[in-house]
Amino acid sequence: MPPPLTAPTMPALLPGEEQQALLGFMTNAEWDTLLGDVNGLVQRMESLPDSGTKADIFRLLDGIDTIHREALRRLVRLFKEGVLEKVVSDPAIHTLLELYDLLPTEAADEEAPVPAKPAFPTIPIRALRSSVPAPLRFPHWVPVLASVDDLAAGSVRMVEADDRSLLLCRRGDEFFALDARCARDDASLRGATLNGYTLTCANHAGCHYDVRQGLPIGGGAGIECHAIRIDERGRVLVGLDMDFVPNLPSL
Repeated sequence: MPPPLTAPTMPALLPGEEQQALLGFMTNAEWDTLLGDVNGLVQRMESLPDSGTKADIFRLLDGIDTIHREALRRLVRLFKEGVLEKVVSDPAIHTLLELYDLLPTEAADEEAPVPAKPAFPTIPIRALRSSVPAPLRFPHWVPVLASVDDLAAGSVRMVEADDRSLLLCRRGDEFFALDARCARDDASLRGATLNGYTLTCANHAGCHYDVRQGLPIGGGAGIECHAIRIDERGRVLVGLDMDFVPNLPSL
């Protein structure tokens, strides 16, 4: 049984020094919650019969994967310009960052240096997950705007969240986030316009969506929507891998 995962102990501060906030896609509270969840799963594995452990094994793997992904993203953000390109020349580091899609563009287009024998294959994380019918999600918030003022009322903007293209819309003080692909043919919604709660696709005549729930006006397949929140710093965050409940007026 692996040792329990615990939140790191922060070093003592010097007089007049402020605690540096940990920067990442998760808040510190969400990070602690994730660690607690994985710890609980490890302990539960000890008491489960063999026939019931498969789903928990893959949930445990997903939790460990999420911890690694978050920690590596924070680490890479601390690198000075040019440092990442140097460290990925190491085969082990190259493989690790490739697993989590953190390679710089230039390095991702090139083959990793071939290490001296013995050589080991890449860890098949994606292959393992494909054997699970419905992998569990780990809901998390991703900052997409540094300030609510970065998007004017009545405007739309393409943003990236976890390498996923989203369309961010603002009506008055309300923000909405939808997948940036038209439901008709998966074409990009770049160039779409907003009028009230109606989003008009730039690629198809008469193609309009209600941004509050992603449904097309007139019926048909809709676009996936995502939760939005404004944090205490005024940043706009999009919720991924979580259930979405449209905020519609009651009848």
